[in-house]
Amino acid sequence: MFLALLFMMLFHPFRPCEGSPVYQKEYYPGSGYVPQFADTPLGPLIVAPDTPYVAAAGRNRLYFIDTRFDTASAQHIKLQIEMLSVPGENLYLYVDDLNATAEVRNRATGETVFHFDPAYARVFFADIMNRGNPTLQLPEHGPAGDWVVTYPRDDSKPLVPLAHRADGARDPCDEHSCDTDAECKKKGCARCVEARIENGCKEQIQNSVGKCHKAHCTKAVDTPRNDGETDASYYQRMDTLHWG
Repeated sequence: MFLALLFMMLFHPFRPCEGSPVYQKEYYPGSGYVPQFADTPLGPLIVAPDTPYVAAAGRNRLYFIDTRFDTASAQHIKLQIEMLSVPGENLYLYVDDLNATAEVRNRATGETVFHFDPAYARVFFADIMNRGNPTLQLPEHGPAGDWVVTYPRDDSKPLVPLAHRADGARDPCDEHSCDTDAECKKKGCARCVEARIENGCKEQIQNSVGKCHKAHCTKAVDTPRNDGETDASYYQRMDTLHWG
């Protein structure tokens, strides 16, 4: 199976992206689908269905990824979204607002357990990066549409073990600095993101990284920087390439 997928990726690197976004509506509310919730040290947490086209995007929200993406690209996008949105015990988000990168770190060990793909990190954390380093001039994407869906939890349903984790409109949470997640939650925000320059609260995922924007549906991949190109010019060009 893997060899067949690799063959397809090598000889068909682009998947045509025509028409409107297509989502797996069999998981939409009203379809009969009832999501499971995991029992975690941080409380009940929604579990995404077993498909690369639906990601957990918070405690009770699912993020739908355009099915025009090939499965490998969709899985890559899902991983970026879930590492941002699904809190893990002793894990926290760290943003390098000088280099426009982000990662997930283990607070107990200091180890970096996940590096965000830079193309997605610049969208997820543009507000915090710009506040710490205004010279970046990163585009700040607007809120998500009907591809992010909130599900009420049915208390009559049992909780399940959490198995998949290893220990625009401006985000109003961006106005708040922080030191802990608890401080952000008091302000109605999801998490505290630690940064090199200044920490900031973050709302849950709010943009359209899971929607095809260009002529082909593949994961965003940065191209090399031109000689003499400034950070702002380069990041503007990459934003247009990926999302414009």
